[in-house]
Amino acid sequence: MSEETRSLWEIYDSEVPPWRRGRTILICIAFFHFLLQCLLAIGLALSGNLDRIFFFGLAAVLFWLQFYFVWIGVRWLRWLWGAWNVATGFCLIIWAWRDLSAIETFFGSMNMVIGVYLFSPSVYFFAKRQKQTIRWKESLLFAAGCFLIMCNIAAAAVGFWFLFEERRRDACHFADQAGQYIYVSQDRDWAFAHVTRTSFDQNGSERLNYFLDYTSTSLGSVQQISPANGTVRVHFRFPWRFESDAVLASRAESANGPAQLHFILLNSGKRWEIQHLWWDYLPITDVPKTSSP
Repeated sequence: MSEETRSLWEIYDSEVPPWRRGRTILICIAFFHFLLQCLLAIGLALSGNLDRIFFFGLAAVLFWLQFYFVWIGVRWLRWLWGAWNVATGFCLIIWAWRDLSAIETFFGSMNMVIGVYLFSPSVYFFAKRQKQTIRWKESLLFAAGCFLIMCNIAAAAVGFWFLFEERRRDACHFADQAGQYIYVSQDRDWAFAHVTRTSFDQNGSERLNYFLDYTSTSLGSVQQISPANGTVRVHFRFPWRFESDAVLASRAESANGPAQLHFILLNSGKRWEIQHLWWDYLPITDVPKTSSP
């Protein structure tokens, strides 16, 4: 084919060395994973899954350590990464067809494309060229830096665990107090003072009065309430604030039978407040046995 009949892209592509195309492929793979990791980290932080973000951070550091060794030309690691991406991409596409999931289709297709490109001749030539200029001192420094980052993530995870345990203990303690004041003492002033503003603005006064009257007539006197237990989540809010929500439950012994008390609590950073509460009867299990004559 003459120069006049070829397109500009064909002329450019024929003049670019294969190793440069391989470098471009790896840069595109790195950019895709970096963008995906940023979106996942933001999603975990805003959805109340901060406990998982630390494991995600460790996995991200290991990924970039692996990518660095692929970049400097470690052949067996590139083959392993490519085979893993092709296999997982194929499985995701099969599951996507079964579940009719567009998200699984996208990630499955991207995994297969990345896996195939890792086996491409262009990436091979780039890896071969990189092995000629490898500097093991720089590699060791990069690995040491990744290790220090992982240590920092582990230290942050320990600090977050203490924060989470403090929020969980405070939430359970507040739920125990709410059970005593609302169900045992029937203190309306305390209940009105500890309801969230959003719940109170939605006819909260009328709904809370109705709930307290209905509880008093239905349950009767409440003698004993077990310690509250349940799940607590911590959310990150910009620019720098932590909010928490809790879904807790406890068992109460009332004059009309056992009941389970439910609490949905919110903490915007100052104190715990009641967002929603309800109760339901529990089946009576301790029925006295009668002996036949």
